[in-house]
Amino acid sequence: MMRRIFWSFIQRSALGATLLIGGLIAPAIAADDVRLSGAEENGFGRLVFSWPDTGLPDDPAVPDKRLPGYETLVSAGVLVVTFERPLEIDIDDLLRRMPRYLALVRMDGDDRTLRMAMKADFNIHAQEAGHELYIDLLAPGWAGDPPPLPADVVARLAKEERERQERAAQFAELGPQALEIVEDLPRVALRVGEQPSFTRLAFEWDRPVLYSTAFRDNRITITFDQIADLPLASLRVDPPAFVKSARVEKSGGRLTVFVETEPGVKVRDFREDLSVVLDVAPARPEDVRPVASAAPAPLLPVPTGSTADRIEEPESQRAAAAQEAAAAETAGEEAPALASSPPEQLVPSVAATEETDAELTLVDAETSAPSIVAEAEENLPEESSVPDGTEELLSTYPNPAEADQAALPVSSDLTERSIRLTFPWAEPTKAAIFQRDNRVWMVFDRETDFNLSDLGPVVRERLGDPEIVELDGASALRFAPPDRVLITAGERDNRWVVTLGDMIVEPTRPVGITRAWSATGEPQVIFDVESVGSIHWVRDPVIYDTIAIVTAKGPPQGLLAPRNFVEFEALSTAQGLALVSRADDLYVSETPRGVTVSRGSGLTLSAADGPDYSGNAPAASRVGDPSAPGRMDFERWRYSPGKNFIERKQFHQRTVALAGEDDVAEARIKYAKFLLSYRLGTEAYTMLQGAALTSETLENDPGFRALRGVAQIMMARPEEAIADLAFPALDDDPHSSLWRGVAYAELTQWADSRLAFEQAEKAFEIYGPDLQALFRMKAAEASLATGDLGSVEFNLDRIPAGADNDRWTEQAALTRAQLFEALGRADEALEIYDQLLTSDHRAILARARFAHANLRHELGAMSDEELTIELHALRLVWRGDDLELAVLERLGELLIAKGEVAEGLEIWRMAVGTFPETERARRVASGMTETFTDLYLSGGADEMDPVEALSIYYEFRELTPIGRRGDALIRNLADRMVDVDLLDKAATLLRHQVDNRLRGTAQAQVAAKLALIELMNRQPDAALRAIRSTKQVRLPKDLTHKRRLLEARALTDLGLYDHALDLLSETEGEGVADLVANIHWEAQQWAVAAVNFETALGARWRDPLPLTDDERFQVLRAAISFSLDDDAIGLERMRAKFGDLMSASPDASAFAVVTDPIQTNGVAFRDLARSVASIDTLDSFVQSMEGSFSEPLEGLDTAIN
Repeated sequence: MMRRIFWSFIQRSALGATLLIGGLIAPAIAADDVRLSGAEENGFGRLVFSWPDTGLPDDPAVPDKRLPGYETLVSAGVLVVTFERPLEIDIDDLLRRMPRYLALVRMDGDDRTLRMAMKADFNIHAQEAGHELYIDLLAPGWAGDPPPLPADVVARLAKEERERQERAAQFAELGPQALEIVEDLPRVALRVGEQPSFTRLAFEWDRPVLYSTAFRDNRITITFDQIADLPLASLRVDPPAFVKSARVEKSGGRLTVFVETEPGVKVRDFREDLSVVLDVAPARPEDVRPVASAAPAPLLPVPTGSTADRIEEPESQRAAAAQEAAAAETAGEEAPALASSPPEQLVPSVAATEETDAELTLVDAETSAPSIVAEAEENLPEESSVPDGTEELLSTYPNPAEADQAALPVSSDLTERSIRLTFPWAEPTKAAIFQRDNRVWMVFDRETDFNLSDLGPVVRERLGDPEIVELDGASALRFAPPDRVLITAGERDNRWVVTLGDMIVEPTRPVGITRAWSATGEPQVIFDVESVGSIHWVRDPVIYDTIAIVTAKGPPQGLLAPRNFVEFEALSTAQGLALVSRADDLYVSETPRGVTVSRGSGLTLSAADGPDYSGNAPAASRVGDPSAPGRMDFERWRYSPGKNFIERKQFHQRTVALAGEDDVAEARIKYAKFLLSYRLGTEAYTMLQGAALTSETLENDPGFRALRGVAQIMMARPEEAIADLAFPALDDDPHSSLWRGVAYAELTQWADSRLAFEQAEKAFEIYGPDLQALFRMKAAEASLATGDLGSVEFNLDRIPAGADNDRWTEQAALTRAQLFEALGRADEALEIYDQLLTSDHRAILARARFAHANLRHELGAMSDEELTIELHALRLVWRGDDLELAVLERLGELLIAKGEVAEGLEIWRMAVGTFPETERARRVASGMTETFTDLYLSGGADEMDPVEALSIYYEFRELTPIGRRGDALIRNLADRMVDVDLLDKAATLLRHQVDNRLRGTAQAQVAAKLALIELMNRQPDAALRAIRSTKQVRLPKDLTHKRRLLEARALTDLGLYDHALDLLSETEGEGVADLVANIHWEAQQWAVAAVNFETALGARWRDPLPLTDDERFQVLRAAISFSLDDDAIGLERMRAKFGDLMSASPDASAFAVVTDPIQTNGVAFRDLARSVASIDTLDSFVQSMEGSFSEPLEGLDTAIN
């Protein structure tokens, strides 16, 4: 009894270890197949994440792992949900289902983090329900309990809880007997991994085994102390690199595997928990060969092949990792392969110890090596030698944990004047880079080790030896160059590039500094850092004071000059911030405006705090009115010495030309104001940029930023204008809000525009009639676009009468007509549109024509054809703004609705390409993808001519969605091509899927479908290539079976009958017997073919029902095979079994001919035999495979793009 319990424990532990190692050595971490749905419920929004329901674990003590660990976080209105495991979800439909709650949804590159921009400050409530996760978005004013789970979910959870309690009761009743299991026969599976530098054979056992290996005369002999069935047909038929063949023998209670290798290879063996692994690699690096693989696995180091590794088997993953590290330290020149002791000396590889739970103590590699090597030398063959070092091999079974902990390779590039260091991060990483006391600091918000092997002696001579600074949650390097250097930071594609030399190679965005006050009135200092990362408090190891290092996201942003304050010093930085504390109670925190520095009692801001606060700043640093820095006093700025514009302009030009170094910035500012008053934005912008180059304080001056923002609005550069007008010191300035509203309106960001105008209400009346008209019109348009119809009328009524009457009157009339249309007053809207069709202002005329045509079409007064003609004409009349985009969008809709899909998509493509950055263009792009996808998934393409459907696909293939919908689209299209016999086109479609879009099980499944089409197209070599280039370590049994049948059929069509039969010799299941019989028939092996045909027919002769066409064909081929083999007894048996059934069938005369006595065979027999032999069996094979690959398997990996 105790023995059975002990072995039960061992087997359960071994099973857990097998699962663990299987996860560690898989080619990649498979993403969970998760279904995400969203809905707007009564007063709340609900997100539901559904993992596959694998049921409760059999053991009630085992935790339920169907739902992975997760974390929810709301930051700046963005809901961030992070999961422990990667997942594959379709987010395309989420925005359509939850338009009132979500504005944007995207998945991070790690496939673990989902980010959802919310449209309001919703409260988040998450509930777990077995294999589902419910996340509710509750309104800010939600009162009472959170929404309950659906009734059916509650019922399911109750049922699962009852089952869990019943199982727990059973285990409690059975006690130790619950752990007993019936001991079954051992099982082993062979997994093959192939890389250019080596081939790996992994024998995965279901229990601990003892083994020994030997390698000589190009043969590996590995003997196990257990017997199990081990299929090796695939290794013989399609051997990987460096392997020629393999066979297996069972004798004496042992399983022996013989692997024939190519000459000139070396072999290494080691244990991975329950697996025994052989690596076969070329002895010389130049013998490395390429491996054809559609989706190569990532490569990682594996335990090295030193003698110590082989004698002292690692007993856990932790031990293996430690031995690998020890071997890496002592690695020298390349090591030849070693063989373990001969088969007769089976040495236990798992140490038998009573203290199984004790922590393993690792032996130091250097101290233990002599005794271990001496012992190993006694067991080595004469031709083997003891290695002085180890080698590093690449594994097809990478360990993701090792990948995360891999050192970051820091590369260097040298020039005469600078050194460039590159930090190639895999993901966006925030950084801080600065210099203090002639030491350069580089701090990154990600923990890793640095691989500094590329920093050669020249780099170390110029920069000094690198020092590692230990930080929690970050990695930091320090250099101490002998001479002071200038630092430039840059970020490109997740790579931070730091250039150190005697010049700045690219600009850094200056971080502005503003004075502020807390809610209690205490002084603070704010640095306008964007996308702040972490704040690290570090003790300087040289000066022994404390630095607050603030990391930030790229592009580079830093403090261009140091600033001194009473309580702290802000160092000059190339990226981020570095603040040296001079007070014990200094606080540094991230706020919506940037980074705030404060004290409990408030900062002491005095004249010594720097030029921004000293009161002695140059005149150019105070550009505008301190109380209203964004006010544009165009009327006053227009007046300057001179009688007319030309003389006034020349006055300012002379003033700038004659100004001294201290006065030139102020002169340029005044000239810029003068130019702005005449709406000369480009000229004013040039002067402002010139002023900024001569004064380092201007970039932080709110008045200067407001001027430059307005200049850029006049230059039709609204995005750049917002960057200036969003300067923190302008947040509460109503004048700046007016211009922000205009800029947002130009970008059609109507909600932001409306909010800006609401904040600026008290500033409207300060400006002249024309500017008031501009602001009121833009405010009315923003209100109309956001549905605030009352505010539209309010703003239109306040357009001053003194404005340019003709222009603003017509503009107001157009907006009023659009308001009437929104209110359902169509007749009044049409009347105004009719009046505007005679306008002299082309912009107003074009907009009136568009609105007029759309409204008439909506009312039924204009046909689709007439509207299409009008829109075609209109797109030629007006170009270049949101009106053209609207016209193209509507025209595309009409064409697609008429069935002219290609023309409509082309119009939409033109719209998106012309206006790529607008919200409306993004909506059009989304509509293109939906239309294209629905065309092939909803049956629209089935009604088209196949050539047209294929033509549209190739013309717009970039619209293919990622994920399962895209894969299904291409499969549907390929099926359509097969239906009309366009096999080449279908194969091309699927081949692109296999080579570029798919991975894992999905790739293997589609490759099988591709192989079937290639067989139908009489391309067996291409079919074989499709199967063999997509080998996977673990596939569903049914898919593996189908792929093996396809491979065997391809080999048969290539005339490789022995290979095909060898491949099927270890295969059982549906279709195998028929295929084996066909192979023997094709190979003219009549005796075996006859027996196989007869076996395949089984006891069908006892059934009185008429034989099917396929069954009659099998009977005829069996009889012909017996006859050609001169087997009279077999022929008589076929006559006796099937004579009655065949005599009542259409093939009665044929059966009579082929079953005549052999000695009477004549011309009729030969003709009939030739006729039967000419019948192609491919059609029946294809029919047997149809439907096998039409639907994706559950839980498979899909698109990688």
